[in-house]
Amino acid sequence: MKKLTFAIILVVLSPALFATGVGEQSNTVTIGYNRFLESAFGPGDPPIEVIRAAVAAEYPEITVEFNVLPDSIGGMRDAISVWMLAGDGTVDIYGIDTPWVSEFGRAGWATPLNGEIDGLSEFLTNGLDVFSYEGQRLGVPFWGSISGLYYRTDLLAEYGFDPPQSYDDLVEISETILSDRPEYTAFAWPGAQDEALVMVFSDFLYGFGGTYRDANGEYAFDSPEAIDALTFMKRLIDSGLSPAETTAWGAEEARRRFVEGTGIFLWHNHDLVTWLDDPERSAIADRWAFTTSPAQPGGRAVGVTGGFAFAMNPNTDAPEATRNVLEVIASRDVQRGFAMAWGPVQYYRGLYEDPEVLAANPNADRIEAVLESAIRRPPSFSYSQLSDILQVEIHAALTGRKSPEQALRDATTQIRQLD
Repeated sequence: MKKLTFAIILVVLSPALFATGVGEQSNTVTIGYNRFLESAFGPGDPPIEVIRAAVAAEYPEITVEFNVLPDSIGGMRDAISVWMLAGDGTVDIYGIDTPWVSEFGRAGWATPLNGEIDGLSEFLTNGLDVFSYEGQRLGVPFWGSISGLYYRTDLLAEYGFDPPQSYDDLVEISETILSDRPEYTAFAWPGAQDEALVMVFSDFLYGFGGTYRDANGEYAFDSPEAIDALTFMKRLIDSGLSPAETTAWGAEEARRRFVEGTGIFLWHNHDLVTWLDDPERSAIADRWAFTTSPAQPGGRAVGVTGGFAFAMNPNTDAPEATRNVLEVIASRDVQRGFAMAWGPVQYYRGLYEDPEVLAANPNADRIEAVLESAIRRPPSFSYSQLSDILQVEIHAALTGRKSPEQALRDATTQIRQLD
């Protein structure tokens, strides 16, 4: 009777052991992501269908299942973190957002892929770096965004200017054009207290020669370069080159000014390039360009990224099959499928030279050069708290409640206590 009871308990607690056999690996690979993996916004098939078809062609013995996670980024992270903390292999592959990389890497929640996945060499190095921790590649990129500078080609040509290489150039161009066209907005960017503000500040920070951390690994948001960057952001508003309402603008409000035809420059991510030439949506069709943000002498022109990669759960009971599926996801065919279904950005080399990809993503070829400038948002083991602190303090400086120096010193003091 005791042996029977023990056997029943063992079956209840360990069904996978009896389903696959001791030491036997499963051929079912479960991908965890939100419902958009089942959706297509362009002419291609939904990415989950592309993945399944490609896996079936290469590995017919492997079954790909889909575990639908919450739409919200926070909800996704919470679900994944519960599994990781429990050592649970419910999902074999999951989507990892760029700000999670440091936290997940330190916690060992993603299997390093160096030397494990054929095809990673076909990705742009910066794209892989975004999803790396201490030299370990933690994900296969499949979608992203990158920020840059939009500008009016017709206006710059009319006044005899080349695209700005520095922020001093941007100011000179703006002041010259505004002297004739005072009703225009020189430089539109989102300055409201939300996540986009962290990305904007990161862009200015590197453009003025700063970095997230100093040579000793300490957060350097209060460096002289950082203070110069935030001081310049404030000066844009005080001078009227960026309107006073900038401090209430999200990305949508900022881009509206540019798209409606009364803006000269715009900070925004890449996704406008696919429709700015549509006259039904844009007043500036064929009169714009997209490039890397300016940088002052000694600074670095960067584009701040967002986006996702697929990571491998270290608790998977199907490591070989999971690696095989990740290799398929890293293939040109599947990366092309994401480009056809979701549009740019993918980091796969040469993808935007594909005629069908270009037809599905008008002007996507303009993005490839900007991808080389990619950096991620400030890496942290406590990113959500770091972001909240930066939003509050930077916004306090932009609205005049604190000086840039005080705001960044207060931010750095708080952030250094997080990790």
